[in-house]
Formats: sequence, structure tokens, C-alpha cells
Amino acid sequence: MDGSTHFSVFLLVAIILHCSSSKTVNATCYASEKQALMDFKKDLKDPHGRLSSWIHDVDCCKWEGVVCSNRSGRVIQLHLQSPDPEIYVVAEGDEFFWSLRSLRYLDLSGAGFQGMVPYQLGNLSSLRTLSIGGHRFDLQVDNLQWLAGLSNLEHLDMSGVDLSTASNWLEVINTIPSLVEIHLSSCQLDLSSHHLGRDTFVFHANFSSLTVLDLSRNFLGHLIPRWIFGLTALASLDLSENWFEGPLSRDLWNLTSLKYLDLSFNHLNGSLPNELIHLNNLISLNLQENHLNGPIPSTVGNCTKLKYLSLNDNALSGSIPSNLGKLSSLQLWNVSHNKLTGTLPKSLGQLFKLEELIIFDNLMEGVVSESHLDNLTALRYFDASGNSLTLKVSASWTPRVQFEVLGLSSWKLGPQFPTWIRSQKFLQYLNLSFTGILDTIPPWFFNSSLDIVDLSHNQIHGKSSIAILS
Repeated sequence: MDGSTHFSVFLLVAIILHCSSSKTVNATCYASEKQALMDFKKDLKDPHGRLSSWIHDVDCCKWEGVVCSNRSGRVIQLHLQSPDPEIYVVAEGDEFFWSLRSLRYLDLSGAGFQGMVPYQLGNLSSLRTLSIGGHRFDLQVDNLQWLAGLSNLEHLDMSGVDLSTASNWLEVINTIPSLVEIHLSSCQLDLSSHHLGRDTFVFHANFSSLTVLDLSRNFLGHLIPRWIFGLTALASLDLSENWFEGPLSRDLWNLTSLKYLDLSFNHLNGSLPNELIHLNNLISLNLQENHLNGPIPSTVGNCTKLKYLSLNDNALSGSIPSNLGKLSSLQLWNVSHNKLTGTLPKSLGQLFKLEELIIFDNLMEGVVSESHLDNLTALRYFDASGNSLTLKVSASWTPRVQFEVLGLSSWKLGPQFPTWIRSQKFLQYLNLSFTGILDTIPPWFFNSSLDIVDLSHNQIHGKSSIAILS
């Protein structure tokens, strides 16, 4: 059996495992479509009877995995995911692609298909959604010209499909202006030696309605292709892990509709520009694992819709902007592994929705007081290890925040063991190493539910303390 046929037959394999089985239809399915699916059943060995609902006496619109139009009875959706390993091919055929001409939704993602993606998919001209992403590189496409037959396509996901020899992928996609979402992550796309990847090449993208573009985990060249900056309707752009170099292009700030921007795990350098203010619709900004340097611009405080901000593993310097508290929606703030100095701004205490604060391995100094932390009642993950910060709180302080992860290694906490730790009922990880504690471990500490504790490089004494540390 060739790769194309192998793939087409396995379309049926996953039908039985993901669908809406409780649905009401006003029309019965077409006999030709029912027969096509029955023919596929004959081609499968099904020792556990997973296809037991696929019988002539039952309307195929009521079969597991099949969604029909209430009005016409045509099969319009097939949710094809996670095939049963006990069902496998014993025959072959490709009539499927010719029979279900009204199919609008086809999802094969994560189904473990293998071989060459059949060009007959291009006959399903009514498709609005095509998702054939899955295990990396188990599927291959050598030419995407068949995709041009899907002129009504709105959502395309081929993530994990090997497109390394489909050099016409962008030109073909450009013939489908109806596209709203494109997901081509981990497709081995390489524009490094292609004219489409050159900064001087002018390519006019025809998919002006595109709102989601995921080209992560490819190699699109050393510079972000300029044609991307013309997609002004984009709400989500993922270009992570593409080996991009150089500074952030100022053209990027023209994409003012962006809500999600991921440029992580590249080799971008230079500073964060003040033009960041133009992306004031951002909900998530991920620039981690690059070579960005210089200060965090104060204009980041104007991106008030931000919920997730990851700037970790760069070379950022200077202090955290004092207007950080304006990010009232912020839930995650990660600036670990940088060269930040100064102390935590007082405005930190205004981030009432903050759940994760990760600032470890910087060069920060200064005092952190109760006012920094008391209002952060949503905070669960706080790792600020590897800084020279000093915690100054009253002896009777009982924090309102309940940590699950707390890392304060290298802080100045001692000489007494911090009694406020007793109030932490959900703490699972605690790192108080190198904190200048010169004390015994209090008895109540032994009753905590901690999974991981690091109190090393202090001067802990007392028999019970030494026993637990050993």
C-alpha cells in the first residue's frame, strides 16, 4: 500500500474516538456517503468492536465521529483524533476523498498518521477547517499545490508535517485569501536560502484576514520576513525557535492588533524599543531566551492588558520600571537570568492578580518590605533567589499571601529563623539557602507539608535541626 492510500484509509481509524455522539438531525445521511464509510469499515480490522455503531440499520449521521447538516443530511464534520491501536488496515481504497464533497471540518491532529499526505484532500472543496498536525515528521508533503483547491479554507493546521521539500508552500497559501488561521509549527520550513526569506524581497501577502499565524520551530532565515509586518489584522503571532538575529524590527510595532506575540528562543539582540507602547492590546509577550540588552522601557507600563510577560534569559540591565504597577492584569512576570539591578518597586504591591513572580539570578539589591507583598494575595510562585535583597518585616508579620513555591536564596533574612513561614499552609518548595540564618529550626517547622527544602549554607544548630538536615 502506498503512503497516500495508507493515509486515506487511516482517516477512518480515528473517527470513532472524538466526536459529539449526542446530536439531533432532521435529515438522514446520503446513501453514497454512508456506503463510502461502510466500505472503509470493511478495510479495517476491529477486534474490540469500536466501530459497532457503523451498521446499515443506523443512520450514519448518528455514528460515532460523524456530524451531519441538520438541513441536508450531508456529512459536514469528521473529528479524527487518537486512533485505537487495536484497529488497523487490512485493505485499501481512496474513494473517501471523492464522496464527502460537503465536508467542512476535518481534524486529524495527533492521530499518528504516517506517510505522504494525499493530494486528493484538495477535492474536499467545501472544507473550512483542515487540521492534520500531529507527531513530528511522520507525515510528508512534497508539493502543496493541491491546497489551492480548498478555496474556502479558513483554518489550516499542518504542524509537525514535513514540508521541507514543499518549496511552494507560501505561494500556494497566498492563493487562499479566506484564511483566518495558519499553523505550520515544526514543519522544517527553511527560507534561509530562499528569496522569500530575504529582507529585500517584497512579497505581498494576499491573506489580509489572517488573525493567527504560527510558524514556530522552523528556520525562516536570519531576519523576520518583511511580509509578516503587512499582516495588520494579526492577533496572534508565534515565531519562536527560528534562529532570527539582529534587533527587533520597528515594523513589528505596526501590528497593533496583536494580543499574543512569541519571539522566544531566537538570537535577537539590541534593546527593547520604546515603541512597545504601540502594542497596547498585548495580552501575552514572550521574548525569553534571546540576547536582548539594555533597560526595560517604562513604556511597558502602558501595555495594561498584559497578563503574561516573559523576558527571562536575556541580558537586560537597569532597574525594573517604577510604573510596573500599572499592569493591573498581570498574572505572570518572568525576568529571571538577566542583569537587573536596583530593588523591587513599591508599585509591585498593586499587581493584585499576579500569580507567578520569577526574578531569580539578577543583581538586585535593596529592601523588600511588607508593603511589597501584602496585597499580592493571588501570588503562589515567587522565586527571587540569587539576588542580594533584604527582607525587612515585623516580628509579628503574618503575610496574606499563601505561597506554594518560595525561593529566597542569597537574601538577607537572618539571624533568626523567619517565623512568618509558619503561616504558609500550602508551601511545597522552600529555598532559604545562603540567607544568614543563625538559629535552630523551630519545632512547628517539622510538621509542614513541604516536599523540597533547602536550608544549606546557613548556621543551623540544635540536635533536632541537625537531624532533619542530615
